[in-house]
Amino acid sequence: MVEERTLSVAAETDEMENMYLNFDVGNETYGVEIRYVLQIIGMQEINEMPDMPPGMKGYINLRGSVIPVVSMRLRFGKAEEEYTDRTCIVVVTVGDREIGLIVDTIQETITIEPENISPQPKTSASEGISYVKGIARLPDDRTAVLIHAQKLFDEP
Repeated sequence: MVEERTLSVAAETDEMENMYLNFDVGNETYGVEIRYVLQIIGMQEINEMPDMPPGMKGYINLRGSVIPVVSMRLRFGKAEEEYTDRTCIVVVTVGDREIGLIVDTIQETITIEPENISPQPKTSASEGISYVKGIARLPDDRTAVLIHAQKLFDEP
C-alpha cells in the first residue's frame, strides 16, 4: 500500500513537471509552477493589519486558515487598480506557509518545455531579481515572465 501511494505521488509530480499557471498583472503575463498553487479563489474581504510591508494588502480567513494576501500589482511596482470580476487570489505555498497573490486575470495552465524558456535579460535593473526564473515563449508569439514562488518574497 505504501509503495502504491509513493508511485501515485511520483506520477503526480511527473505530470506537474513543466506545468505553469499563467496570470496577468497589468498588461504582462506571468507564470508560476503549478506545483506551488494550492487553489484559486474569487476576491474576498481582506482584513488589514497595521504596519504591513509594501504590497501586503492584509489577510483573509480561508476555511479557518489565516492567509496573508499580497497585491502582485504593488509587488511588481505597478499602480493599483480597482478589482474586477476577473480579479482573483491565487493561493501558493512559499516555504512552509501559504500566501495569497492578488492577480488581475487567470490565463491558463500550460506545459512549458525548458527549451522554450530563456534566461532573464541581464540589465543593471534586473541583476538583483532572483525570483525571475526566465522568460517563456508561449504560443501565438506571446511571452510570460516565469517566477520562482519560493523566492518571490526573499527580496526587500
